[in-house]
Amino acid sequence: MLADELFDLIYPEPIRGLSSNYWTPVEVARRAIELLAARAGSHVLDIGAGVAKFCILGAMTSPATFTGVEHRANLVDVGRRAIEKLGVPRARMVHGTLETVPWAEFDAFYLYNPFEENLADHGDRLDNRVEMSEARFCRDVLAVECALGRATRGTRVVTYHGFGGKIPRSYRLLVEEPCGTDRLRLWEKVR
Repeated sequence: MLADELFDLIYPEPIRGLSSNYWTPVEVARRAIELLAARAGSHVLDIGAGVAKFCILGAMTSPATFTGVEHRANLVDVGRRAIEKLGVPRARMVHGTLETVPWAEFDAFYLYNPFEENLADHGDRLDNRVEMSEARFCRDVLAVECALGRATRGTRVVTYHGFGGKIPRSYRLLVEEPCGTDRLRLWEKVR
């Protein structure tokens, strides 16, 4: 299995040091990808994608297409350079917020606790380049809950360390298993 330290060599030095705190470990990503991208032609959205680590691994190890949305432009640039450097055609990064996501284009979503940073003390945040607040946390959680509620039947969602909200009741929990430092949970919309 590919170690995180080896994979992270594609990133500049300052990013490598952040990887273990902010981006999905390779071992966890591989299992989450198996759960999300079980069907050929799936379109997976990684919410709070950072530097595209999950998207790159997904596009390299599955037949699905992976898009990452990230609100920090500098991280999007790092992710895009890594995608280009590795020549991964089914991975892409989008700079934006949840208000700009074309939710209907995706049939699978990955959430690695993307909003927790909003609740952290200033010293525990990645940086101060974007708005971070409890109000932002509540807006983002509500946006995901509403988008998942509008999603089509068969939509899949995987969470790792949760996302701060509740998966709508129209989803059924299919898998819950220990992985890495928490649990991976797979839901599928059934009605």
